Amino acid sequence: MKKLLSLIGAFTLTASATSVLISCSNDKDDDKYGNIFINDDGDFKITTEDLLNWYNETYGRLGKDPQKFLVQFYNIFAVAIYEEASKDNNIFQDISSENNPYMNEDGKAFAESLKTQYGKESKATNTIYGRANTEMERARQEYLDNKKQGTKAWVKYLKGQFPWVTGDQTALENAWISNYILTDSTNSAYANLSKALGFGATESTWAKGYSTIEVNRTTISNLLSVFLTQNGNVLINNETLDKTIKEQATTEAQQVSIINLVNALGGKNAFKSSTYSNYEEITDPESTGTTFKIEFIENTNDAFLDTLTWRTFLSGISNIFANSPSSINGTISQISSSTNNIFKYSDVSSIKLNEDKNKIYEGFYNYNGRSSRELDKTQIVSVAPVLNSSKDNQKNNILSNSQKFLVDNYFESKKPVATSEIVLDFTKINSTATPDINKEISPAQFVNNANTQTQLINYFEGFYQFYNAYVSSESASSYANAETSTSTGLTDFETFYRGSNKNNLWKLGQNQTDTGIINFLTAKNNEKLLTLDYDTTAGTYSNVAKYSVYDFLSSDPKEDEISGNTAWDADTTNMIGEWASFEGKMKDFSPDATAGMNLLFNLVNDLGRHAETTNTKEGETAKPYKVLNAEDGIIAFIDTDGLHFMKIDGYSLLQNQDNEVSSEGEALVAEQSETSVDKDKQQSIAYDLLSKTNKELIPYLLNPKLSSGTGSSKINKVDDPATIEPGINNDIYRQNIIDNMGTEFGNDYSKIINYSITNDYERFLVNNTVAKGFLTTDEDKTNLFYNFDILADAKAATSTTENFGLLSQWLWTYLDEILGTKGDYTKLFGKFFEIEGEGVDTKAVYELINVIKTEQETLSAAPLTSFTLGNNNWNQSVEDNYEKQYKDLKTETARSFIPKNGLEISYSSIVQSKHWQTDLSKTKISQLTYSISDKWFNDEVIINVLNKHEGGVK
Repeated sequence: MKKLLSLIGAFTLTASATSVLISCSNDKDDDKYGNIFINDDGDFKITTEDLLNWYNETYGRLGKDPQKFLVQFYNIFAVAIYEEASKDNNIFQDISSENNPYMNEDGKAFAESLKTQYGKESKATNTIYGRANTEMERARQEYLDNKKQGTKAWVKYLKGQFPWVTGDQTALENAWISNYILTDSTNSAYANLSKALGFGATESTWAKGYSTIEVNRTTISNLLSVFLTQNGNVLINNETLDKTIKEQATTEAQQVSIINLVNALGGKNAFKSSTYSNYEEITDPESTGTTFKIEFIENTNDAFLDTLTWRTFLSGISNIFANSPSSINGTISQISSSTNNIFKYSDVSSIKLNEDKNKIYEGFYNYNGRSSRELDKTQIVSVAPVLNSSKDNQKNNILSNSQKFLVDNYFESKKPVATSEIVLDFTKINSTATPDINKEISPAQFVNNANTQTQLINYFEGFYQFYNAYVSSESASSYANAETSTSTGLTDFETFYRGSNKNNLWKLGQNQTDTGIINFLTAKNNEKLLTLDYDTTAGTYSNVAKYSVYDFLSSDPKEDEISGNTAWDADTTNMIGEWASFEGKMKDFSPDATAGMNLLFNLVNDLGRHAETTNTKEGETAKPYKVLNAEDGIIAFIDTDGLHFMKIDGYSLLQNQDNEVSSEGEALVAEQSETSVDKDKQQSIAYDLLSKTNKELIPYLLNPKLSSGTGSSKINKVDDPATIEPGINNDIYRQNIIDNMGTEFGNDYSKIINYSITNDYERFLVNNTVAKGFLTTDEDKTNLFYNFDILADAKAATSTTENFGLLSQWLWTYLDEILGTKGDYTKLFGKFFEIEGEGVDTKAVYELINVIKTEQETLSAAPLTSFTLGNNNWNQSVEDNYEKQYKDLKTETARSFIPKNGLEISYSSIVQSKHWQTDLSKTKISQLTYSISDKWFNDEVIINVLNKHEGGVK
């Protein structure tokens, strides 16, 4: 029996929508789109035969416009998914989310959720069908009002729009509704699946987060009121005070009312009980690193409740009771009605954390970064969990599992890298010069010979000190008394442009002013992520930057030696006509100035890509970059604006992926499998805590701390250049606050926010998008560490416009993933449509499937194709430029400084890198990560998007 996909009503593409998701026009092809499928009573059914007839008649046997076909096909496919989910025995119901990292819920719940969204049976107003029906009624009323005619005219109008429908008004209106479901940009089946599973909404949102309460005067007053209602009959006197609360508060409602108050007023450890055996271990600064730890009660079975007495509890909510417990007698209801009422907000807020009896709070800082010295009991936490919370609270930029599928695909295919850099800027060295690095790369470009001797000394001293303090891998041990920033999640290098030390070379102290080196440096906190297919004409990344970064990341990260030349002349610096003047100023250079000059000149010549270089092994070509700090991921290269020191942001996390699973990721996976519900609860509370935290502290909390033997401790003194007295590291001050905020997540939320992402570097990119979502005002944005937005980039890749994005076939590949068809597209197609039997053109079925497969192969290969062809083109342009410049320049000295070498990179080294591995790689079933033989690049061939011929098409 043929599988039928029956749609409610009928549809066509003649509707005049201003923006339709399937990007159709009203040409003759589109008329066939509805005419082939619709039957004469206004209902619609899609069979394989119908689908093939439409495909062949509209697009031809070879497919004249495959992308347009696919856009329309996926709209039909989306309806097929909703229809399948609405069946009693659907194909989703037996899928287990435990074995599938990309399912948001078990298959049965997944299908029920889609069925509810669809609304075919319920016709509720908040469903796809309900919204379409509402729009139909609005359109009908608008037509009747404008035309000032009756219902017959409306029916006649519909008959003109859907001439093949022979039914009555109901059938014609069903046709209008189906047309709306398939074509409206906001309410089509595809658009709704995008919202439910992908990035169809304005922001990526995790819709299954647990609710929390914001702690304020109103909240606490309400919690006190609920407590009084539930526990009014509880007797308080000298006999009952030392009994546990469970002995009198026996119902769950009573206990929940107590737990909610405890949580809102600081958690377990804010209600110290001398009989709670684990308390000292929890609050011991030696074991936690903080003087006070916030720990919430999550259910009524918590062991803490077995030892919490009424004396301890009431002392924690009432200052009057804490000072005079023996004076309080009677039932809780009687006490609350007396003049000595202890159940008031004012009595709670009068409990000050700096009182002698509350030494446990010493050194504690709350969510606003305020010290315990100025806090009361109501200001310990900003949010608290709600017991028995429903799981329907949205959290922006927390990924659902289905969204993780899209981001994992984007991450593996595009291989994004975040970067930042400090540039020794040509324009700041000499504002009147116009260096042309196509013609020359030489030390002469980095010297303003018009400067005085003192100015040159300061310049070279400053460069030497900056390089040793911030760039070199020896920087951590080069400056006495300097507290490094690794404990804050930042390397010292990047503190110049992010964190609390921005625009301040704090490690150089007064020397940054004395030498003026800061005036020659430009910091760039790049907003765009570098990807394999990044267009180097767009501005942020040049060819030399792009290919240097990927070559570095796909090779063994060993630091390069800088040449040690100390004998300079006009021929080795290209200071033709200026050398005598410069040499005269050199004679009285200080040791640091001389060392700085030698360092800079050698580095420039090493990076010059010259035809003849002295620091390369025999048979090797000089690379355009040098690895200067392999631990922090800092490389150097020369570009059109100067000498770049570029840092791979989050580099230590990329290195973690060299193991099959990082230690952190391994721990996360283990915890996920054991306590996914608990992790979701933790993620929810962590997200809400962040949303109420001082904006200046959020980037510190969301970025993992760097592994370092030095940490924030004092470093060893060395002889040179130890004379520099560093300034104040402001990041350490903020980190001290964070270390003593006492949350259960410690000083690092990066492990719990988006915990389901197993690649540490990917989570770093996503979580800094979370930070960007919290810091939205112009003032708040100045506190951001990073400005990229990987989720916006991934969302853009799902485009199904005329130019397909990388993830444009995401719906098909996602179903392939969760249904376990593992790239067998015929099998996947067969789950929704008949692939053989009476009336089925088997050859045409496979031809249709091949269009999907070929397009997917092309999309998957596109980033690497772009990368390799771009690399070839750049190398060719470097070679062409060398030949041109060589002809134009007449002296051997001038010719010796022409850049001659590019950088050839084998794409296979990038593919084999483990930096960008995700759950997709581990399951080995991703169709978006498609490998192509080297011949596609070496033979300079491309894949024709219409037909994949043997050997490709030249």
